Amino acid sequence: MSDSTVGVDREPDEEEPTARLLRTAAPRPKVAADRAARVRRAVHLEWQAALRRRMRRRTAVTAAAAVTLAAAAVIIIAVSPKTARLNPAPGPVEPVAIVERLDGQARRSSSSDSGGKYVEVHRDDRLMPGESLETDASSRTALGFENGTSIRLDTGSTVRLLSAAVIELSAGALYVDTGGRSAKLEIRTPFGVARDVGTQFEVRLQSAAVRIRVRSGAVEVRQADRAASARAGTELMVGAGQMTSRSISVFGPEWEWSETMAPIFEIEGRPLNSFLTHLGQEHGWTVRYADPQLAEKATTIILHGSVDGLSTHDALEVTLAASGLAHRLHDGELIVYRERSSK
Repeated sequence: MSDSTVGVDREPDEEEPTARLLRTAAPRPKVAADRAARVRRAVHLEWQAALRRRMRRRTAVTAAAAVTLAAAAVIIIAVSPKTARLNPAPGPVEPVAIVERLDGQARRSSSSDSGGKYVEVHRDDRLMPGESLETDASSRTALGFENGTSIRLDTGSTVRLLSAAVIELSAGALYVDTGGRSAKLEIRTPFGVARDVGTQFEVRLQSAAVRIRVRSGAVEVRQADRAASARAGTELMVGAGQMTSRSISVFGPEWEWSETMAPIFEIEGRPLNSFLTHLGQEHGWTVRYADPQLAEKATTIILHGSVDGLSTHDALEVTLAASGLAHRLHDGELIVYRERSSK
């Protein structure tokens, strides 16, 4: 027997375990058709559920982004009104004054240019900032301001209402009555600026100067390099580089033009002393009563009717006669007494 061999024959017990298992294993039993269908359906349903979960996650992310954008939009909307408040839209322009009285014809223009179109003025017209007002050689007008100030234009006058506190006089004359309290009013002229300190005064342009006459209170006048103050009973002449002053009367013919344009005093239901005080202020008179008892009585006498259209002297006669009183006027004093008493 030879020890060398060409091939080796293995015994069955020496076969590979895996191969043996495959050889000896029985065929896999067939899966029932309904069971396979159920499995496929379960897998499909799970796939759909997983898909929906992914979609919900994407929707949530999109919604979160939308919320962030919406928050930004809300912030923008919230900020925008604040910006608008910091830069408010311009409101409607308010009138500067109203035409209270008109004697003759006057005209107005919204343009400051010399070629601006003028239109006729009527009583109760409202004048706006920047408008010019002009009276001719035979007309006068009176303007009322919201704060109670009365501005009256003499014949041949031209003013421009820059605002309720600034008036530019380029021709003629105007009279100011601030009602006893300062209206912080500024009258601009080519020769200087006049400012009221609670007063009645006239500003009249002349060929080479401006004349300022103070009836009550005080007026401050400024030029580029100097200033002056004029009190009641003072006339100030302001020209190019010069200012001079002198004493004047606060009543008399030179003031009469402004008195004719005074606001109409409604006497109905008003006490007599109020009417007399009004006349004193308008004419520069000092009102005196014959005795203290009469002064007290004048506060209790109530007037009725109207004095519209009457001259000052006729209005005095009518109201005092109806009250059983009389008067005399001497050197700027209006003296009121009982009709039967001795003069």
